[in-house]
Order: sequence, then structure tokens, then C-alpha cells
Amino acid sequence: MNASTSALLALGAAALLALASCAGQGAAPRTDNPGGSAAPTAEHGTPAKGGAQAGDLTVADAWLAEPAQPSMTAGYLTITNNGDGPVALTEAATSLSDRTELHTVETTESGASQMTPVDTIPVPAGGTVELASGGLHLMVLDMPRPPRVGDTATITLTFDNGATVHVEAPVLERAGSGGH
Repeated sequence: MNASTSALLALGAAALLALASCAGQGAAPRTDNPGGSAAPTAEHGTPAKGGAQAGDLTVADAWLAEPAQPSMTAGYLTITNNGDGPVALTEAATSLSDRTELHTVETTESGASQMTPVDTIPVPAGGTVELASGGLHLMVLDMPRPPRVGDTATITLTFDNGATVHVEAPVLERAGSGGH
């Protein structure tokens, strides 16, 4: 990763963390998404978070954050491994961009938060891993067009055991998304 990309990711991380800690009113949902569809709604008109299953793997509470910057956003979800052996998430892709990475947030020696790419995310046998703000998450980069609240996108997760899970995830407001 070159210095320019590192600086852009650091700036993006700072913006994402700042927005995640703010509360406020969001934009009204958009239903004219040319590349997707309006998200299904749960109670109180809030878009339902996505879920899917493939074999022993269950993905739940999948959603994408309203972008803090037009070219990038973060994705969050929970992976449960009901199998007898551990697996690892090795790759993620989205319908929003050709570039989606696995990331974590680490604290530097100075106490600042910094996003760092990771190669894999282990999911223990019989265990659950949450990808959430401030920790492990998906980072969608180089988006040609930013999604808006109410849009949906496909997230494809690939695991080291050959399993692939496709899940439809809504784009939600940061402040109104369950505290993430």
C-alpha cells in the first residue's frame, strides 16, 4: 500500500469514526436505486438488515453505512459457524465496487484509532464473530457512485472451506443503525 492510499484510508477512518459517534437526522430513503432496490422494511419503517445461510455458516444483521465520503463506506454483519471445524473469511466483495477489503481498527501508540487491512477473519467452530464499527468490518473502497439510505447492495463472502455466502444488505443511517 502506498503512502497516498494509506493517507486516504486514515482520513476515511477518521471520518467514519467521527460520524459513528454523532447522532443526527438522516436523509429520507431513496427508492430509485438504479443498481439495486429499495431495502425491505422492518417495524417502524426501518430497513431490515440482511441475512443468509450457506451450509453451516449463517450471516445476520448485514448492513452498509451511509457513506461518510462519496468513494467509500463500511459494512457490518455477524457470522455464525455452526460447524464442527473453524473457518476463516478470506474475501469479501460487494455490488458497489470492485474493491472491498477486510479491515480492523487498532489503537496506535499515541492512542489514535487506525484502520488496518487483515488477510482473514477467523470464525471458530460453534462460534460467532461480529463485524462492527470500531473493530473488524468490511471496507468498500473506490465506489464509482455512493449509495444512499434505503438502497441495497449484495455482499459476497468467501471462506477458506470453499463456502460462499451472498447476502442483500441495506444502506442505513449511521446514527440510526443500532449503535454501530
